[in-house]
Amino acid sequence: MSFKELINDAFRNRFAIGAFGFYNLETAQAIAAGAQAKEKPAILLVSEKSLKYAGFERIISLAESFKKESEFPLFLFLDHGHDIKIIKDCIKSSFDAVMFDGSKMPLEQNMLISKQLRQTAHRKGVVFEAEIGRIGGREDYQVSQEFKTNPSEARHFYQEVKPDLLAVAIGNIHGEETRQEELDFTLLARIADLVKAPLVLHGCSNRLPREYQVAISQGVVKINIDTELRQGFVEGLRRGIGKKIHDPREILALAKEEMIETITDKIETFSCSTLKCPQ
Repeated sequence: MSFKELINDAFRNRFAIGAFGFYNLETAQAIAAGAQAKEKPAILLVSEKSLKYAGFERIISLAESFKKESEFPLFLFLDHGHDIKIIKDCIKSSFDAVMFDGSKMPLEQNMLISKQLRQTAHRKGVVFEAEIGRIGGREDYQVSQEFKTNPSEARHFYQEVKPDLLAVAIGNIHGEETRQEELDFTLLARIADLVKAPLVLHGCSNRLPREYQVAISQGVVKINIDTELRQGFVEGLRRGIGKKIHDPREILALAKEEMIETITDKIETFSCSTLKCPQ
């Protein structure tokens, strides 16, 4: 099944694919292990900052090795692309999907560039995600206040651009304060009713399972998790240092364990909506 087919299947059957922050060996190992444990697909989510940190070719090589070895599909996805050259380089390379984030631009400019990049991506068989409404908080190069998506603008944007995935803002924010923010599910329902297409939520670490499930029942098919993995990684390092472990491999194994626990839990939750989950 192609990534595009998987997205459409998720939209029809009301489940979501977990997209997890990926930037080194341990994060790739954790994502692959989570997918294996739950026997579900997962997304290796890489930011522009991560590409610069690890190196473009190294990221691709690492991702490709895990994709080849995994029994269950793993997809390489550029998150919050701003640099047009980087986005096009990802499209030309072996990325399965790219996101262009033009949410800080005027609506018409965002639509114009998004449409052009969608056409470029589709010529290479690459899934394309766009964003309307600005996600609040701070993560990597993402810094912004909260600007919720306007439902009528979302419909106009989708009709003009026709992205495979549309990221929306309903009070979700990037960074460590996500659990303190209230998600506006009434707004999400209005957007879903007007757009009638696969939606994405960013900045969704540390939410209650029912919040994820309500979002999925309203057409969200991809949920991004990064902050929670970072928190787990750091907790694992602290445990290792606290135990006075001196072998970096053993310390990193503890960090990886923490991330795997988070990833498997999220994949399990994302596999069903409130319509299908036991109460």
